[in-house]
Amino acid sequence: MLNNLQRRWRETDSAWMREELERYQTSQQCEACKGYRLKPEALAVKIQGKHIAEVSEMSIADAGAWFQGLGKKLTTKQMEIARRILREIDDRLHFLNNVGLEYLTLARIRAPFRAAKANASGWRRKSDRV
Repeated sequence: MLNNLQRRWRETDSAWMREELERYQTSQQCEACKGYRLKPEALAVKIQGKHIAEVSEMSIADAGAWFQGLGKKLTTKQMEIARRILREIDDRLHFLNNVGLEYLTLARIRAPFRAAKANASGWRRKSDRV
């Protein structure tokens, strides 16, 4: 039912019909996740006072600085655990900066990251080939 209403709203050219359908729409922030769409348990895990959704909202440049600072604040044992992860994050952030995507937030890099990586290696999807 909901999908049908969304489709009808999207496809209609009638302003009256849109207004009618908008009566059934509401925008409310979830009390449990505050709009992050994650379970409270996932949001409860924090590193340096930030949960994963807050880090994902950072720009590439800000995230790079945050992760660099994070590496400097870890104990030896924590650094041993985090070393490979931080190195992978650092490699990806450098790649994104090199292809000019540093303005994006981490939450929005998935598709541009794939496209930029494909273009950098000369690979293209079938639909992109002529």
